Amino acid sequence: MKLQLDHKIKTALAFESEGKHLHAIQIYTAIIDEHPDFKDAYYNLVRLYEKTDNIFSAKELLTSLLEADKEDIETRLFLGQLLLRNSRWEEAIDVLSFVAPEEEPAVAFFLGYSHFMLGEYEIAKINFLNFISSGKNEELAYEAFIYLAKVEIKLTNYKSALEYAKKAEVLYSNFWELNQIYSEIYLNLGMFAHAVGPIEKAIKLNQTEPSNYQLGGRIYLKLGDYQKAEKYFLKYIELMDEASSEVYEKLAEACFKSNKFIDALAYYEIAIKLDPKNMSAIEGRKSAEDFMNNNVASDG
Repeated sequence: MKLQLDHKIKTALAFESEGKHLHAIQIYTAIIDEHPDFKDAYYNLVRLYEKTDNIFSAKELLTSLLEADKEDIETRLFLGQLLLRNSRWEEAIDVLSFVAPEEEPAVAFFLGYSHFMLGEYEIAKINFLNFISSGKNEELAYEAFIYLAKVEIKLTNYKSALEYAKKAEVLYSNFWELNQIYSEIYLNLGMFAHAVGPIEKAIKLNQTEPSNYQLGGRIYLKLGDYQKAEKYFLKYIELMDEASSEVYEKLAEACFKSNKFIDALAYYEIAIKLDPKNMSAIEGRKSAEDFMNNNVASDG
């Protein structure tokens, strides 16, 4: 029987590689009907459903398998990770919460990640710390340190964030996001000069990530390098489909402080159009208008 199953699986995989997904689905479905305990057929079919963006069917298939055996940790983890990959954070928490972290430590990491994505930072922090304390999967532990640094930034605990970032550096020193994290921590600690090196490294490592340029613009604005700030804010806007009122306001501020009053006024107008309640932009526009009117009066 094993040989027959192996042959059918290989045939289905061959159809997959040829792009004949319907044929492969038919084979996997037939195997499941004949051998409902053969989990590999379920997992392969789930992967194929996910590949073809049929997430509903993938989820339903795993759910049916799990209903037959609620203690099946392997299937529960498989379903949990499917939900995580498809941003179903609350559903992932529901599925994975049944597994004790002592039994499967990675669950604590997955739960931490799900809570982080939901903005539930305190709960995320507890789960990441539980995962690290398990002493399992050293490589994933360094990734947990990155998320702990991000959590602490969200909670405005910048010194704690710095400690976690340093722990992550052992494995991730050349990861753009860790360098971005360092620059954001230093910016919030008022250590503006320290923030320059990491943000420039983050940009070098990932030149297409918009958030690097926005953060770089904020750093250079604080340092008084207004031309560099303007350049980075403009690059951020170029890479984004839609930039916020706050970004245009910061760009306007950089232009105003570079004596580019006409540009500043134009960007303040955009900022106010995007958010009519942006008081900083309203005050900035007034300052730019007053300065231009005074200059016209003095020229006259």
